[in-house]
Parts: sequence; structure tokens; C-alpha cells
Amino acid sequence: MKSQTQDKSAFRWQPNKGVLCFVLVFLPLTISLGFWQLERAAGKQRLLDEFQAREMATPVAVATLQDTDDHQYRRVSARGEFDNDHTVLLENRIRRGKPGFEVVTLFKLEDNARPIWVNRGWIAGFMERKRLPEIPSIEGTVVLFGHLYRPLSEPFVVGEEVWQSRWPQVLQNFDRTLLASRMNGESFAYQLRLDQGSRGALQTDWSVVNVLPEKHRAYAVQWFAMAFALAVLAVFASSNLGSLLSAKKSH
Repeated sequence: MKSQTQDKSAFRWQPNKGVLCFVLVFLPLTISLGFWQLERAAGKQRLLDEFQAREMATPVAVATLQDTDDHQYRRVSARGEFDNDHTVLLENRIRRGKPGFEVVTLFKLEDNARPIWVNRGWIAGFMERKRLPEIPSIEGTVVLFGHLYRPLSEPFVVGEEVWQSRWPQVLQNFDRTLLASRMNGESFAYQLRLDQGSRGALQTDWSVVNVLPEKHRAYAVQWFAMAFALAVLAVFASSNLGSLLSAKKSH
């Protein structure tokens, strides 16, 4: 009688093959996704740290830089004139739920240096897609302040970019190679993203990363929690642990 009681109260492993196969497939996946999100969080944190460190540096004249070096987020100044006849509108840029464009205008540097494309920031669009906003012109010699930027990966493009016979050009993404081929001239490899108070600036509010590291860490916690839940499911489905806990609770 005593041995029967001991047997009923003992932990027994009773493999549930269906559940175990399911867990063996998805448990490694959820764990790897959790670590992947942690890696993305670390990468985004490095970008933010680099941006903050370079934002505190004294601006250097962009005309003195070689664009073969790494200048991502470097603080710079630029002296010259806006080429108001050559502006690119980057479409489908949403700010606070409103559609609009990023305005990128060619800027001619002094001393015959290569021109640089200046991203002046965001401007609201209209419900009618064919109606374009009026871009304010900036005349005369000006000094600009901002930071250098270029995409870290190839942008997503739906179909081919459509080149128009008149300016401003409306493009999905900034394509320096396309612009160079159409205009028969090279430009500096980085865009200059203007500071909010700089001449010609529109609405800037530049975001360094599209998703903050904290959000990636939260995603990682969710994936690890799911992995833990799968492990618990495997144990409960393949053993008498559930009945043991129920019996202990009833006593």
C-alpha cells in the first residue's frame, strides 16, 4: 500500500512525441530570435553612441574632407550657394501621421569643391499626389551646419525610379548614382542633414535609428518568454507533473 502511494506521488516521464517534436522545432527558433533581437539592440546602441559622440565634436569644413573615409554623423559646416534649380523630393515620408517629402537640394561649395546634396528636412504634402509643395528658395552665399549621413543599407524601392523632364524630381529614395548619371557630375558621397536652426532648414527632427534599442530588448524578452513557455509545455505534456501539482494543491 505504501509503495503504491509512493509510485503515485513520484515524477514519471511519459514522452508526448507530437508535443516534443513541436517544441524541438520551435524552441531553438525562439531562442535564436531572442539573441538576434539582442544583437540588433547592441548595434542600434552603437549607432546612437557614435552619433552622440560626433554631435559633441567641433564642426569641420566639409570641403576639407575625403569622402572615402568614414564620416557618418560627423558634424560639419559648408559655405556656398544653394542650387535652387535642382531639388529632389523624397516621397512617402510620414511625420506624425501626415504624408510629406524630404527636401534634398544641391549645394555648390566654394573653392570649386564637389557639390554636396543637402537634406533640408521634411515638408508636408497634399492629398493630391500630383500636387507638390512649394519649396522656399535660398539665395546668396550661406554657411550651413549639420551632420553627414548616408544609408547603411540599400533602400527598398518599389519598381524603378521615374525620372522626369522637369525639376523638382520626385524619387522614392535618394540615389546619388542616378543623380550623377542624369546630371553628368559627381557629388560628395554623403548627404548633409541640416541642423534645425541652419539656413534653409525645414522640419528636421532627424532620427538616428528607426527602432530604439529598448524596443529590441523588449522583443528579446518576449521571444525568451515564449521559449520558456515551450519548455514548460514539453514538461507538462510529457510527464505527470500537472497531476502531481494538482494533488499537492488539493492536500
